[in-house]
Amino acid sequence: METKRSSQQIACVISLYWIVSISMVFINKHILSGSYGINDLSIFVAWYQSLSAVFLIKLVTWWSGHLRLGLALPTLDLHQLLNSDMLKLSFSFVIGLTFNNLMLKHIGVAFYQVARSFTLIFTIILSFCILKKSVPILGIASCALVIMGFVIGTDQEDNAGTLSIWGMIYGIFASLANAVCGIYFKRVEVVLDGDSLKQAYYNNINSVWIFLPLVISSGQAQQVLSSDLVTNASFWMFLTFSGFLSLSIGWVSALQVKYTSPVTHHISINAKSVIQTMLAIMFYHEYKTLMWWCGNVLVILGIFLYAYTKINEGPPGSVVNGSRKPLPVYTDVSIQKANAN
Repeated sequence: METKRSSQQIACVISLYWIVSISMVFINKHILSGSYGINDLSIFVAWYQSLSAVFLIKLVTWWSGHLRLGLALPTLDLHQLLNSDMLKLSFSFVIGLTFNNLMLKHIGVAFYQVARSFTLIFTIILSFCILKKSVPILGIASCALVIMGFVIGTDQEDNAGTLSIWGMIYGIFASLANAVCGIYFKRVEVVLDGDSLKQAYYNNINSVWIFLPLVISSGQAQQVLSSDLVTNASFWMFLTFSGFLSLSIGWVSALQVKYTSPVTHHISINAKSVIQTMLAIMFYHEYKTLMWWCGNVLVILGIFLYAYTKINEGPPGSVVNGSRKPLPVYTDVSIQKANAN
């Protein structure tokens, strides 16, 4: 029989999720915003994050083996590693992570939630086109709220002179790639028998090799190796830590669902987005108008409304044996959940 979670446990898990998720955005922004030179390192950073994730999985499983914690490194099965759905997941992950980094390079952290808001809309469209799922009225209403929030937020950024057209374009492409990633994330779960550690391990191995020609052809690897960044301890520390956070976000998301509920998880995502936006405004000493805040609120309400419809529409999210089945989380990831949002 499942033990009742204490309020302290729930508070710790939610706090852990917030810390990991918010830290990942701020650290990536620090790396990509010119702190280490004006050269574009978005692809190199994404490649190194996948590479460090592979080594971190190896390190954690090695450490677990020595302490007899029962966590073993997944064996490499080429048929599963090169499965078509696994490769599609990895390619969409690579595209999403690259565009996400490019977007973060051109926009402020405060605008991050709005810039990535189209993930929800693309998720609904792809679910209808690929998975043949019907779209409920409330799902359409949630899209309308997100679009209204996006338009208002973009208009206010433009009025403030902080709007980046390229940042918006990268955000839309990142949203599309992350929505595709969410679709294949569920398909790969079946291929790998629901083994989340193997899924993360295989996805990052594939991503390292997919990223490699991009890193070389873009010249970003050469830029790093021929510059002072090679001996910059701060750069490598932040870069490695960002890889750790990108790997951890999927785990802490699952942990939050386990210790709370799908409803609480989605409330936490939206509350975290508000806190993240407020922290960014205070940290970067920005001023935002009332209409700008209205745009953000509409986006958050749209995402929450969609989460509410998924929880109440039936499997997944239906009540089975007195408990509600968890629903897939498409809004936070980076994916990585796949990333996730």
